[in-house]
Formats: sequence, C-alpha cells, structure tokens
Amino acid sequence: MGEPTRDSARDPIGEVKDIPAAQRARRIGRAHADRRQRGRRVGRGAARVMLVLLAVLGVATSLPPWGRAAARTALLLPELVMGTQNGAFDLIGDQVRHSSLTIQADFGPVFLDVYAPAAGAAPVRGARGGLLVIPGVGDNRQVPQLINLSQSLARAGEVVMEMTTPTLIAYDLAPSDTDAVVAAYEALAHWPGVDPSRVGIVGISGGGPLGCLAAADPRIRDRLAFVTSFGGFFDAEDYLRDIGRRAQVVNGRLVAWPVQAVPLEVLANVLEPYLPYPDGVRLVDAFAFEGASPLTSEDVANLTPEGQAAYHLLAGDDRANVDANIVALPADGRALLAALSPRGVLGEMRAPVYLLHDRGDTSIPYAEALDFAAALARTRHAYDFASFSIFDHVQVRPDLGLGPLLGDGSELGRVLYEQILVGS
Repeated sequence: MGEPTRDSARDPIGEVKDIPAAQRARRIGRAHADRRQRGRRVGRGAARVMLVLLAVLGVATSLPPWGRAAARTALLLPELVMGTQNGAFDLIGDQVRHSSLTIQADFGPVFLDVYAPAAGAAPVRGARGGLLVIPGVGDNRQVPQLINLSQSLARAGEVVMEMTTPTLIAYDLAPSDTDAVVAAYEALAHWPGVDPSRVGIVGISGGGPLGCLAAADPRIRDRLAFVTSFGGFFDAEDYLRDIGRRAQVVNGRLVAWPVQAVPLEVLANVLEPYLPYPDGVRLVDAFAFEGASPLTSEDVANLTPEGQAAYHLLAGDDRANVDANIVALPADGRALLAALSPRGVLGEMRAPVYLLHDRGDTSIPYAEALDFAAALARTRHAYDFASFSIFDHVQVRPDLGLGPLLGDGSELGRVLYEQILVGS
C-alpha cells in the first residue's frame, strides 16, 4: 500500500484511509497548541534555571569570601592595568570618603591619607579589610595611579590608608621609619569598620623594605594578615653593589643593568650622615635628581677614601673594584644598609609575603626579588612571587599593546585576588 502521507492514517486493522479536511485541521490545531504549551513549559523551566543561576551567582559574589574577592578582582583589574576608573563600580561599588590626618610616632609625624567606603561597616560580617600602603620615597600622595588604586580598592569595600613621613618625602630611607609604619598600622587596625585580623601592608618601591621591617616588629607581626613588597629591595648592600657594577645576577648570569637617577639620589642621602664632612654634602649635590652639581676628577681626588668609595659606587665608574669600594665605606654606613634590609629580619617575620617585581625595572633590580624569593623558599616561609613586564618600576607603562596586558594582567589578577580575599 505504500507509506502513509501527512494526509492519511491507519485504522485499527491496518488499512489506510483518507482523513476529512476538517478533522485534519482540528488535529493540526491541537498539535500547534501542544507545541505552544510545551514551549511555555520549557520557557518557564529555563527561566527558573536562569533565576536559580543568577541567585547562586549573586550569593557567590556577595556572601562567600572567595566570591566577593573574585567579583571585586574582575572589576578592579581593568582599572589597575589601564590606570583609570572604568565606571564599573558606579553602579555597584561603594561611594568613597577621603580624609587626611597626621599622627605622631616615636620619631616624628606620620602623614595619612585614608580612602574608605562612605557606608561605614560592611553589610556582611560588619567589618572590612584594611590595606596600609607605603608608596615609596618622595611625596606620592598626588600621583594619579596611586589615587586611582586607593579609590578603586575603597569602592570595592576595602579601607585604604596611604602613609608617608618627613624622611620619605625628603627622598631618604631610615630604619626608624619602621615605628611610623607600626603606628599607621595601629591606626588602620582601629579604624571604624575595619577587622584588625584582616589588615595587610603593601610597600611600594622603597616602601617595600619598610613594610617588611614592620612585619618583623613584635608589636604587630602576629596580627598582620600579609605584607607585599612591590618593586622593593631585599639586601641594601647587594643593591648598592649592583648599582656600582651596573649589572645584576639573574639565573646565575651577570647581565647589564642600567639604573635611573632617583635611586642614586636616595642612596646618596642614606650614606651622607656617615661620610666625613663635607664629602657627604658633595655626594648629595653630585647625585641630586634635579640641579645636580657633578664632580670633576679633581673634586673626586680631593674626597676622603670613604667619600671616593661612595662616589664610585653611585657613579658606576669603577666597576672592577666594586667589592673593595663596598668594604671601604664607613662601618656605621654599612650597618645602616644592613638595618634597612629585609634579609636581616626574615626569621622574625610571620605574615605571608607577596613579592611583585617588573623584570625590566631600572630603579631596583629584578635580582633583588629573586634573592628574596629564594631566601623565603629556603626558610619555608609562606610567599608568592609574581614577575611582570608591564611596569615602569611600579607604574603601568603607557605604551603597552594588548599582548603584554593580557599576559601580565592575568598574573596581576591572581595576586590581587589573593590579597582582596583577605579583606573579603
């Protein structure tokens, strides 16, 4: 008989017979109605699934710490890499309140700039994480990328406290500023809405060693959530040695390393009090970043042996005798370099350490971070190490293409997530 067509059906004994047009229309109508009904059921089911997924996502990004940290990292990372605010937090982020104040430490004033969510206490758990930022030498409180970083973190729910001291503003470093870091930490730990157990220190450039010294201070070392050194040094004497030879050791190889002018000024200021007068003053004048008074060969010949050693190290013009020039420095000057070095307090630190460093850094050599990481690994101290190629020392370079941003952005996001997780 052949296969039935769309216009035929079988009777109970298997014979095919024609279906009247009216009956066929009714059946087609019922089929369409059944399909619409099934479509509505599927649509309602999909909507329920979507609502459940959205609810789970909302809970995941607002209640569990990992979820809040992941959401905040996803919103923060583009702002940090691009150096500008992208407006993502305008819809869901906190409003930010900025305040400036001065507190007193044992060795002088400490200047603080605080960026905090205007809402006060966090809606979940009622307490926020805190980040104490030491933004290096000079007065960097008006640097746009630093302001953007602090505001973005505050909009993500953190309380960010930037700190500096008269010594740092004068492009100098002193171990006594450790006390200032401790005083600032205490101020942040007692800031309204902050959970003292979720406060970390982020030291940038010359602020990295100070943050590590404070992390070893018995007054706070057992309470500190973490310490980050971004572009800092591990051993000040090794750092000076690399400056003297204009080279650093990376993976066992000595490679050329060009150094910028600002570190030379800072180290001249560090050594000046320990050199015979007027050698120290002349050294500072010779390596001032602005308005330098270079020394002639006759001027150098008239310096004391200690002054000549310091000059040759900073000038990098006697690379064959770098070790001898290090030894020729005044003993108390070398003691100061040791006192500024995280290497000397590594065994007293308790908090996890995050190391961030650009591989092409021309202010503080990448080798310093490698040495720091190796020492942490030997002592089995908890740490994380991330290297980059997108920074000009500690600021994102403006001439980057998409490739470096994507590659290093993921690594930066990973470290950012881990630190935000503490405050979440």
